[in-house]
Amino acid sequence: MKVKLNIGYVATAIAPYYSNEYKVREKSEIALKELLSSFDVNFIPFHKTIFSTKDAVEAEKFFKDKIDFLLLQTSSCSAGEQLYPLCNITDKMGIWAVPDIESEGDVKLHSLVSTSHYLAMIKKVLADKKITTKWFYNYADTEEFKNKFLVTVRSLVAMKKMNHTKIGLVGGISPGFDNMKVDQSLIKENIGLSVEESTIKELVEIAKGFDQKTIDNEVLKIKSVASGISVSNDDSFNKVARVYFALKKMKEDNNWDSLAVQCWSQMQELYGIAPCLAYGWMGSEDGIAVSCEGDVQGSMSMLLLNYISSSEKSSTLLDLATFDKEADAVQMWHCGVSPRHFANEDGIKWVDHTTLGRKTERKYGVAGDQVFAPQKTTTTYISNNGERILVLNSDIFEHTNKGFDGTRGWFRDIHLNRKKITSENLVNTLNMVGHEHHYAVGQGDYSKELIEFAAWNNLKLIEEIPLVDYLSPLEN
Repeated sequence: MKVKLNIGYVATAIAPYYSNEYKVREKSEIALKELLSSFDVNFIPFHKTIFSTKDAVEAEKFFKDKIDFLLLQTSSCSAGEQLYPLCNITDKMGIWAVPDIESEGDVKLHSLVSTSHYLAMIKKVLADKKITTKWFYNYADTEEFKNKFLVTVRSLVAMKKMNHTKIGLVGGISPGFDNMKVDQSLIKENIGLSVEESTIKELVEIAKGFDQKTIDNEVLKIKSVASGISVSNDDSFNKVARVYFALKKMKEDNNWDSLAVQCWSQMQELYGIAPCLAYGWMGSEDGIAVSCEGDVQGSMSMLLLNYISSSEKSSTLLDLATFDKEADAVQMWHCGVSPRHFANEDGIKWVDHTTLGRKTERKYGVAGDQVFAPQKTTTTYISNNGERILVLNSDIFEHTNKGFDGTRGWFRDIHLNRKKITSENLVNTLNMVGHEHHYAVGQGDYSKELIEFAAWNNLKLIEEIPLVDYLSPLEN
């Protein structure tokens, strides 16, 4: 993904105050440049303080069609008329106040009052422009400003990338999983990303075309990282490595950013394997998000976590399999697709698929078996064709119950929209809003960024519905 977020910076002031004397704009510009140096963004400052409407018009022309987000600093008390041209630049703005140098005597800057002034104008006088705003306070080298501003940078970087994303849908959804059907035109309208389709047949044909030496070398690598192997048919490693390379080729040839791939039943019918290892291997070795069962919304949710965290390792896609009221925890599980970097010290084992072929003599490899390491996590899922988003942060812990075979972990201390929620109320909420049965899970806590991403994109947050023993109007 080569697209970059463009961040503009301007400073406003009026002559009777001391913005110039204290070099507020100059110092802020230097600090912002340093702060943003670790991000793959374009920082575009306006190199003079805006003291008049004429200056503001000049800035408007300077930034025209160049930026995605404007950080407007009231470097001192500022005039209302300075704001109007600046509000023509973009519909996403930050309004930034700085403290006075001294807290007594003659007021030198009076910045905060103008930030309040500007925000009120944007929300009232300029309401028709539908500008989304966030306000900031303190100098750019303070932790207060940095923490708040970097949440914005990460969320806007993700938004910009999502607007230019292509997902490859290979094979469509798995049979009967109609809850995962999407309207691609609505996803394009709401999130900005596009979906391109291919078939499992094409995937298999590409898989068969790789030279055996390439495949053998990859199989050796795959086997070398396992803490155990119990796969019935060793040729399954050959086939799943071919699927891995085929998916990589399809991604590269089509410039896809992530994939949603049907893992059953066509893969078993056409190639005789479970492709779980290939999906997880792309996540761990290449940082590529691959959702199983043809889940487009799952793929875009995984990708969102990858973009926000800037992780070189991909998130994963799980089911909420069960919950433990006594431990106030939920078990997140899938049948063997999670990347190996989630594993605890016992590592990952390569096994036959836990459910495909069950109750028959047929075994399908290769899937992963791992218990997740204790860690902080973020869980999300963009649903309703890009209209709604789930935001959870929680901790994986070592439960005495090891959970279902496959890739899994127990999650507790669960927060919905950064508010504590019980496992029971979480399950009730998800069931009653009709949430799809998949969840994208990433490492680390990026719940603040996800909530802000929702605000910039006008996504509706899923809100708690407490469990009761009667049907509530909230649930209909």
